[in-house]
Amino acid sequence: MVNNASVVAAGLSLVGGAIGAYFFWPAAAGVAGVAAAMKAPGAAGFLISRAAFLANPQLYFQILRTAGAAAAAAAFAL
Repeated sequence: MVNNASVVAAGLSLVGGAIGAYFFWPAAAGVAGVAAAMKAPGAAGFLISRAAFLANPQLYFQILRTAGAAAAAAAFAL
């Protein structure tokens, strides 16, 4: 037999989680989205991962010189 108090607590927990996701997710996604991407240097119109680029910019420029802008952007894609 299920206790009514536990059902109510589970329902309130679910509603509280949904409200929290509704109000806090857009702010967190917006901050992460802005910080996560950058315009690809030397490859007009492409966006790449800022973290990947900062981790190894020499590799990015090597791929850019040897394989082209599309390949470099694909290798450092979001």
